[in-house]
Amino acid sequence: MPLDDNEYFYRRAETELKMAQASQNPAAVLAHYTLAGHYLDRAYGGREQQPASPEEVRARLPISPTMQ
Repeated sequence: MPLDDNEYFYRRAETELKMAQASQNPAAVLAHYTLAGHYLDRAYGGREQQPASPEEVRARLPISPTMQ
């Protein structure tokens, strides 16, 4: 049975969260959490919303002191 788009994006978000939790590298953790956020936006935001610009995404990310 094929997945609908929302289910697909939700499952991808779950996978990214698991990968973030398993990662040791801070940059990889940040990347996985960022991707999870994008997938959740797609799963729950629908198609009507414009995707966030890179600047908007960066502004919402928690940057640790080791990554600056």
